[in-house]
Amino acid sequence: MSSGMSSGMSSGMSSGMSSGMSSGMSSGMSSGMSSGMSSGMSSAVVSADALILSRAAIVGPFRGAVLNVNEPGFNQPGNLALWADGPRHEAVFSELVEGLLFKTRSGPKDASLEFANLQASTLQRKTLVRLRAPTKAQFQKQLDLVAAYADLRADRAAEIVDQKAPPIEFWSAVAGLTAHRHKKTLQLIDLVFSLCVLVEMRFKHIFAIIRPVQFSPQIQPMIETPGHGSWPSGHATEAFAVAVLLELLMDAAPGAGSPPNGSLCHEQLQRLAARIATNRVVAGLHFPVDSAVGRLLGTALAEFLVARATGARVHERRFDGRLFEGADGAALDFSLHQSMDHTHGHAYTRSASTVAVGNAPLLNWLWEEARKEWK
Repeated sequence: MSSGMSSGMSSGMSSGMSSGMSSGMSSGMSSGMSSGMSSGMSSAVVSADALILSRAAIVGPFRGAVLNVNEPGFNQPGNLALWADGPRHEAVFSELVEGLLFKTRSGPKDASLEFANLQASTLQRKTLVRLRAPTKAQFQKQLDLVAAYADLRADRAAEIVDQKAPPIEFWSAVAGLTAHRHKKTLQLIDLVFSLCVLVEMRFKHIFAIIRPVQFSPQIQPMIETPGHGSWPSGHATEAFAVAVLLELLMDAAPGAGSPPNGSLCHEQLQRLAARIATNRVVAGLHFPVDSAVGRLLGTALAEFLVARATGARVHERRFDGRLFEGADGAALDFSLHQSMDHTHGHAYTRSASTVAVGNAPLLNWLWEEARKEWK
């Protein structure tokens, strides 16, 4: 969801991903932001006046602290159950991203996302993702694909417009997400969106790839072009992160069958993520290679979040845009059929070895609560 979900989300989050989402999509969906605002300012004033009058009539002489109070434990993950969605999001998100850092190399023009477990006795930086952008000539060749995709605009216009914001309804249609039953799952999705925007916006700045419209006046995007770089695609990153997160969460549900529901939904989740990503190309905002790198980045970020929640290990993933081309250097379109599990010599690669990323107790609490929602 490149400039995508990031367009829907990044504009609302470019100033600070987590704060832009703190009350967040999940609190807005699971608790209902509208209900808290529907009464409006005037009724809030009326309610305050009514409460003042009521207290004056019934309170009587003040008798001090008379109620039995159980004080919450110090630094306990379970205390998250006490907080509203926004503060809970902020607490968990701060834990999730502590230790993330970026590294750039000007020679090969690549950039890495690294992680160091700040709670460990010895700090060690571990690479999670390494990206290398295509050349300007490769982007120019990809422009022919962007122009061809414009023929689909009339057919996909409704989807493209609805997917400017985080397309929760589309995920709900595939996975059966409901606001009343999957409150903690929605908060996990909120977290992975925040993580994606944090990372993708830094990479967009590092690589500073210009948009298709800047190469040709004939592209004429059907919606406003976002005010940040094209590569990687934020919509693609966010879409594939949600797809992987939901699959792994459903697979981890208590009493999951064999095969578990997440694996059974894999194909539909991946297809939806790919369609959301491709819709941004259709709209004239992205190149197909933007979607390709977003697929890898979103997958890696979801795997990182789940590993931090569960204590699992992750593979380093790499994308080399210089290798994303067809025979004789022809422009290559984005496709789910392109394997991301090669160990070398391809645009997509994944290390054979794995690395540990520590354990995040607050995130683990939210993960376990969300896992129960899929029984």
